[in-house]
Amino acid sequence: MNTFQIKIIALLAMTLDHIAYFFLGETPLALIFHWIGRIFAPPFIFCVVNGMKYTRSKRKYILRLYLASAAMAVFQMLSQTELNFFRTLFIIAVLIAILEIREHAKKYLILFSVYQVSSCIICAIWAANSSADMEAFCFYLLPALSGSIFTLEGGLVYVLIGMIFYWFSGEKKRLSAAFAVYILAYTFSMATYVIPAILGKIQAYIPVVGDALSGILEYILEVFVGIDMPSTEGSMIFINYQWCMLFALPLILSYNQRQGRKVKYSFYLFYPLHIILFWLLSTAVLKC
Repeated sequence: MNTFQIKIIALLAMTLDHIAYFFLGETPLALIFHWIGRIFAPPFIFCVVNGMKYTRSKRKYILRLYLASAAMAVFQMLSQTELNFFRTLFIIAVLIAILEIREHAKKYLILFSVYQVSSCIICAIWAANSSADMEAFCFYLLPALSGSIFTLEGGLVYVLIGMIFYWFSGEKKRLSAAFAVYILAYTFSMATYVIPAILGKIQAYIPVVGDALSGILEYILEVFVGIDMPSTEGSMIFINYQWCMLFALPLILSYNQRQGRKVKYSFYLFYPLHIILFWLLSTAVLKC
């Protein structure tokens, strides 16, 4: 498959996932749509990794993702929706650009890490001490404008998927193995009691600061890493179905090194427009 065909399939899966998100609640049909929807993220991450490889201007490519993420964050702030995949793709593109520097990559990675830690601390403190009106700004618009990983959709879990695609680019067997192991490990962390048990041990056996340390680690896992504690120890079929992302692998492996039909800004337009439309319709339905 070429890039265009992969994107179309991913768009369809994403649309079903968002229909379930806005309209279907916890119905059986919503579950089916969410299962299918898990397919959408890896192909788009793969396309961004591939896009950074072939684009004529990495700066313009990254700038487009940044502007799209900032514009989407304005809507997020107004609507209180958690959907802004542009931000995740932007961070992945920035990391690839840093790694492509080669000789100075380590230095820039350290600077990037320091900046991310600092920006996350600022966003977290501001959010914790803000009014209800400013809280949405701190959770959505401020992180987008500052290029922070704070409240990133999918968290660092999705960013690392991008790094797997980057590190094993052109090596289908190693990419498949790394991706499969990673997704299964991610699902295991969400669907078992391992992480809560570790946090419980920290809370129980570390005197004085155990409670605070456990709370901080849980906050980091939820807000930055992308592992949600409320869904931990849930069913791998009905709650923690992240393993369904494995079904995206055949799409990625079918890539034939061709771009296909050129629709450069299709995703940049379709993504925010369909979310805005779904939000307006769901809001209207709730008012009826």
